Amino acid sequence: QRHEAPVACPDWIYNNRNQVERLWARLKEWRAIATRYEKTAVSFMGVLSLAAALDWLKR
Repeated sequence: QRHEAPVACPDWIYNNRNQVERLWARLKEWRAIATRYEKTAVSFMGVLSLAAALDWLKR
């Protein structure tokens, strides 16, 4: 039984949760993302965007 209150989130987010979790699992295969070598948030977002784009192109 769940004793905590359910998280209030839109249904479309909850329904796509599995896809988001699988995407993060694939992105974490990139060592730079998993360990976050970049020092600034901007450069980290750049690597994250690059990895997401390459993942999208592979599929």
